[in-house]
Amino acid sequence: MRAIAIINQKGGCGKTTSAINLSAVLARAGKRVILIDMDPQGHCAAGLGIPEQRIELDIGDAMLAIGQKPIDPAKLLWRAVRNLDLAPSRMKLAGLEAARGGLADMPDKERRLAQVLEKFSSDYDIAVIDCPPSIGLLTYNALACSDMVVIPVETGFFSLQGATRQVNTVKTLSKRLGVAIPVWLLPTLHDAKNTVAADLLEELHRRFKDRVAPVTIRMDQRLREAASFGQTIIDYAPGSLGSEDYGRLGVWTLEHLQTRVALPPEQREVGEHAGPIITTTHAAPVAVGAHAGTIVTTEHAKQSNGQANGHANGMGDGHAHNDAEVKPVSRAEDVARRAQEFLRRIALGRGGHGAGNGTGNGLGNTGGTTPAPAPATDYASTMTGGAESATATLTRAPAEMATPAVLPARQVLTVTTSATPAVQPIAPATQRLLGVRETSQGMLFVQPIAIKEGGAKTIAIAGSFNDWSATTHIMKRNDSLGIHELCVRLPAGKFSYRLVVDGVWQNDPHNPNTEPNPFGEVNNIGYVGQA
Repeated sequence: MRAIAIINQKGGCGKTTSAINLSAVLARAGKRVILIDMDPQGHCAAGLGIPEQRIELDIGDAMLAIGQKPIDPAKLLWRAVRNLDLAPSRMKLAGLEAARGGLADMPDKERRLAQVLEKFSSDYDIAVIDCPPSIGLLTYNALACSDMVVIPVETGFFSLQGATRQVNTVKTLSKRLGVAIPVWLLPTLHDAKNTVAADLLEELHRRFKDRVAPVTIRMDQRLREAASFGQTIIDYAPGSLGSEDYGRLGVWTLEHLQTRVALPPEQREVGEHAGPIITTTHAAPVAVGAHAGTIVTTEHAKQSNGQANGHANGMGDGHAHNDAEVKPVSRAEDVARRAQEFLRRIALGRGGHGAGNGTGNGLGNTGGTTPAPAPATDYASTMTGGAESATATLTRAPAEMATPAVLPARQVLTVTTSATPAVQPIAPATQRLLGVRETSQGMLFVQPIAIKEGGAKTIAIAGSFNDWSATTHIMKRNDSLGIHELCVRLPAGKFSYRLVVDGVWQNDPHNPNTEPNPFGEVNNIGYVGQA
């Protein structure tokens, strides 16, 4: 069995979407595929319509149990589609790599996932691993058994800025593992009509050359729709752009998926610091324990003289720090960076050109001169107070601590509440789904947000299958489609239910099948396995 790790520390880049749909395409091609969800958010299960409340074992349980006690595949694995099984995760996976989480204390802590995959090696041809958005023991376990690494990179400024750091981190960990793992960058969420996105895609190819996959995942709203309905894109919209792009990615992957090779001894990184890198952000507490060889880095550990992440993180390989610094070498990056600076100045109340014309900027600066910009610091983390403030102080880099940011005199920081996302009109294809219907993933309940005047904030399904509870089966709100949705696996037979809309019980206006109830009203009814 060969394994593919999907890695990126940045959220919103299409990592889980790529893991799910690449797995589905490979399964459609006849390969026996196991999708491993190493992300504690558990989005793979949600994207495949698997109810989290019915998960008995997750991949973390399997990693702790392997070699200690038997693993029941029937409880761990879920059949998503033909040839594709999922080993899901749950939120508790986030604590697995903590000091007392159980994994960190094991002598073979970096290779527990490899042992799990070895148990199922005769049952599958390919494993696709959706990694967490951090570099720690979970990601290190994924790399320890992978033959290929794919880094989804959104064609936006921030993704491009972090791509070099991602590649260098994977290369450093590969050296510590003593293997050469091919690393590929996959452009995702690409809007070909956007000039800046086109320039950034060109810059990505210029900077990484032949390490960029020759497949670009284009922006396609149906990818989000498919995930919201618990389906893969090739099942939900087989003729869509997303289906076409991931189909091409699957073909290319099968052509380039090779067994990894060992590095020559002189290229390996060995010694007391050959442990995993654990990356945290300024808002997360950093625990430094007695485990030698663990390097703790922070996103804010950037030196004021512009030296690179590789050196600041203590990688010490003599060259990684030269590649980690990303400079504005293209027009697209320069435009994006200037836009970022402008928005930062607006957020801090300094305005842009003409802010100092004597009329004031609306935030208390009424003089004719704009105050000098303060250092670019995350004000949110320094003003929250309590534990968060203490954590931010502990994890901030020394260079940043030496020059604390000071708010300009008389400046007032205002907090505004973000507007409620605009509800999109329901498309005709979605309109036909309103009510309840049986799908391969379970009974699908769909209701419009505009089920009442002003829209519904929450809708629950209360029925005979959950003892008429108004709190256990809350529908998920999807503003982009203008609906609430929920997919539930129910036993075969007849069931009855009602809607609880913002606490008010009512029948489903989109299901004509009803029967009287003891309270003089009607319940809606549905059938499982009786199409």
